[in-house]
Amino acid sequence: MVGLLGITVGAMAVVLFLIVYFVLLGRLNRKTGQSGVVRNSRLTCPKCGRSFDFEYVPFASATALRLGNGRRYMACPICHQWSTFDLLNAPPASAGSAPAAPPTNGPG
Repeated sequence: MVGLLGITVGAMAVVLFLIVYFVLLGRLNRKTGQSGVVRNSRLTCPKCGRSFDFEYVPFASATALRLGNGRRYMACPICHQWSTFDLLNAPPASAGSAPAAPPTNGPG
């Protein structure tokens, strides 16, 4: 009986988390004018000065450290140097913008 109760409480917690997540995502969508889960931002690396399009999922990060307030500490895909990027204040990537340069295997 206790095992079943634990599973039920756990399932309810997951459902509650998903509801809150999608409500917050809906508010973020209205703010930025974008739809869907994946966001596109046009970022400029402070180290090499080159611009690139960055796709990300709000409230999730696998390749960057989230610093709060939309800032992430991540590697530039062009120069591979780690820097802080402000995703909330970055302009959205336009449909006609050039794609990011493919990463190179060496430094530079």
